Amino acid sequence: MAKWIIEGYIFDDFTMNRISVNRFPFSVGRQDGLELTLNSTDVSRVHANLVENGEKLILRDNNSTNGCFVNRTRIRGEQILSHGDVVHFANVEVRVILEADVEKDASSMTVIGMEALSAQLPSGIKELQEMIDGRMVMPYYQPLVNTSDLSVFGHELLGRGRHPDLSENPGPLFHISESFHKSVELSELFREEGIKTAHQNSYQGELFLNIHPDEMHDTDRLFRSLQASQKQYPNLNLVLEIHEQAVTDIELMKDLSNTLDSMDIKLAYDDFGAGQARLLELIEVPAAYLKFDMALLRDIDKADEKRRQMVKMLVAMCKSTGSKALAEGISSEGEAKCCVDLEFDCIQGFYYGRPGTNFMDHVVIEE
Repeated sequence: MAKWIIEGYIFDDFTMNRISVNRFPFSVGRQDGLELTLNSTDVSRVHANLVENGEKLILRDNNSTNGCFVNRTRIRGEQILSHGDVVHFANVEVRVILEADVEKDASSMTVIGMEALSAQLPSGIKELQEMIDGRMVMPYYQPLVNTSDLSVFGHELLGRGRHPDLSENPGPLFHISESFHKSVELSELFREEGIKTAHQNSYQGELFLNIHPDEMHDTDRLFRSLQASQKQYPNLNLVLEIHEQAVTDIELMKDLSNTLDSMDIKLAYDDFGAGQARLLELIEVPAAYLKFDMALLRDIDKADEKRRQMVKMLVAMCKSTGSKALAEGISSEGEAKCCVDLEFDCIQGFYYGRPGTNFMDHVVIEE
């Protein structure tokens, strides 16, 4: 007869433990005397119960403070478990195994092809969920400038978190979100709040929007999100930024470009020069803007002539496809002047304006 096993680094970070789920209800929590007692202050006293229904194993959250997660998704109430599911009781991670009643040695405890358990779920999952549910983010906008006359023609939408117990910077927030598959939801939240604020401010310039790489795995959802924003907040001039590393599936990019055209949304390729995108694919599906990565342009005014000529050649190629060449990350007067000499159409960077909560209608030169 098969039996259920819980395995994981349950009691310390060094020893893989295996616990038989041999009686029901099987209670899990911080309290002594339970079938499984976990030494973590993030775990509730009686956090959850495992119950049996025929041959099925069911996880029931006991209204815990920090939640139960199955395969990085928080459950509400109860959920049927399957062989190999990764379960988190707050920040304690285990795997559920349905094991045949045969003798096994330690080398056969994990099914081949199953991902290894990560060390721990990053802290902050409860707070991040609170931030998403409460829409606790603040839009920030960085100006984009025409090199011809230094006029501000658009802004890139960025964002900051507003939860008191989390970093406000998006990098750490997305690190937490990626551990339980909330990155798309977080990206949508930043975008929706930024579009709403732009609409409330009657913004007339071009608004550059970012997406998380995971959103390229479900473009139907991405389009629905954009269409919902357009319906609720019309008359905005939107530009969608796609990282150049995503430009490897030419048919996907053609479909995406055609759909954006039908929605009157422009396309921009972000971080050109940072990855491995092939120039042919960038030419076959040209974008309205090609944003050159800051790593390619850092200290360009101090670079040797070969490097400057290479960048100038890429700028010319970009323009030949009908795209505008946009220099990112420009932070000094020397870099800015060099980008003008290299015939960039537009510039973005701290030299002309840092991200802020207000829209700029003219540049502020940093000394």
